[in-house]
Amino acid sequence: MSSRDESPTIGEMFAEVFDLLTGLGVLLLPLIIMAVPCLILLLPLVVPAIPLALLAAPFALLRVARRA
Repeated sequence: MSSRDESPTIGEMFAEVFDLLTGLGVLLLPLIIMAVPCLILLLPLVVPAIPLALLAAPFALLRVARRA
């Protein structure tokens, strides 16, 4: 029997986590490549919605306050 502890070191655990994250990145790469053009195409639709949502929030709060 050996008296040496066979548990992994912190460095080995970090290397394993890094390897898993790298594999996840490689796995998701095709999805990212397909998603970027869709996000670029949807950006002109989302940008005008932000100020409209900021303007609609006070009106919605006033409406809720009147009902209460």
